[in-house]
Amino acid sequence: MVTVAQEVCEKDLIAHEIQAVLDALGTGRVAGVAYDTAWVARLTPHYPGHDFEHSLEWLRRNQYEDGTWGAPLIHYHDRFISTLAAIVALQEVGRDSRDKRRIKRGEDALWKLVGKLGRDDSDTVGFPVLAAALTEEATALGLEVPLPPIRFAEPYRKKVKALLSQPKRNWRNSTLTFSLEALRLAVADGDDVLETNHSVSISPSASAAYLLSHHDTGVLQYLQDVAKAHPSGAFPALAPIEIFEIAWSLSHLIRAGAVDNNHPKVRQALDYLWDSWSPRTGVSQSSNFSVPDIDDTAACFAILQWGGYPVSPEVFENYELDTHFCCYPGETNPSPSVHVRLLMALRVSGYNKKITAWIEKVLGALQRFDENGSFWWDKWHSSPYYVNAASLIALQGIADDLAYARLKWILRTQNDDGGWGYLGESTPEETAYCLEALLIWDKAVMRVERSRLDAAARFLRPHINDREFTPLWIGKSLYTPYYNVKAAILSALFSYIIH
Repeated sequence: MVTVAQEVCEKDLIAHEIQAVLDALGTGRVAGVAYDTAWVARLTPHYPGHDFEHSLEWLRRNQYEDGTWGAPLIHYHDRFISTLAAIVALQEVGRDSRDKRRIKRGEDALWKLVGKLGRDDSDTVGFPVLAAALTEEATALGLEVPLPPIRFAEPYRKKVKALLSQPKRNWRNSTLTFSLEALRLAVADGDDVLETNHSVSISPSASAAYLLSHHDTGVLQYLQDVAKAHPSGAFPALAPIEIFEIAWSLSHLIRAGAVDNNHPKVRQALDYLWDSWSPRTGVSQSSNFSVPDIDDTAACFAILQWGGYPVSPEVFENYELDTHFCCYPGETNPSPSVHVRLLMALRVSGYNKKITAWIEKVLGALQRFDENGSFWWDKWHSSPYYVNAASLIALQGIADDLAYARLKWILRTQNDDGGWGYLGESTPEETAYCLEALLIWDKAVMRVERSRLDAAARFLRPHINDREFTPLWIGKSLYTPYYNVKAAILSALFSYIIH
């Protein structure tokens, strides 16, 4: 039982942490991951004295007992690609006497992982081209590694062929460039590859791969700047992600009523989004990333409208297809969470004939995605709680029957510790999503058993001050956008207290 004094203290702590999030918005904090770290480690002999040695040491210190590298909770594609990248790096540049043992354990682990890849709901980003290229490199280095089964291989081959067949390759506007590691030998001198911050698609791994084949002082400086922000030697999966961070964090805080649009830090963040906004294409996850997407665009649209900026829903025409909306042109497989987030934006855009038709198209797509009648999985997040919790917020009052199936699945899968977790144990992030959604459902649609809400809040309370979170987001490996997750946790607890 929480006393009045404890509740007041908790409110003050949450308010303090929310202010800290607002102060930090736009810094784009992402924790280090093994996959990108392995690619940077390969630069060690080519650029001695540039701090890349720390990445090699980090790899040596962070192999698991089972021989793998990757996120703590097992997602098989993440563990496979991270381990493959790590042993290639150690085989290529490792000189420590124990590296042979590390490599052998990694090789053995890959043969155990390869048969389990089909258990994942979704691949990691670019897995078909990255796994094939790294397997080829590993074999050339004398390693014995399995060739993994590839989903969506043919669509990827077509995308690669279409890009490479262009007389003047449009690298920066292709999503394939994010996975340049697999295509770096196809880059010609003078090709337009680098972003304004001299990264390759804000990816440390793609930037390191580019630097292995093409010396560029700007790319080298980009990686050194990232290294300074991550002194452990572990490189993040993305750098920077300031638009993504601002949009997702504010979305949670706004839904909870934890911020208002006159707050100086909120207004500063909104101004940044507005300055980055294109009426035709919206935004991407960073001002240093050339490919816009509907996910970030929909999130920014909703909060910019809340902030009083003159955004128009016409921007979504850029992503409309015959039967659904794409996250970005030419994507291999559609995403349920993109449609859920678009629905959130359409709800606040003002209804007219076109908006109504778009909502019907979104609902039709979500119905087709509903293969099991209980929950959706999504390609951008390893946990279905991410998209299904958000769907309770987006669907309520529009398609309550579709939402109710997600509600039942969420309620029936709450763990004994009060939290939720799809990969084997409860996590603060997944629990925050579920608690946030249940509180909104309880208020707007129908009552949720109070004991479930109380149990979720009890699980979350000890994590208010956490400085690290379990990686669950799907990039080329699993990663954590820190402030996005922090804001979700604080918003859920804020909503619970005032509920």
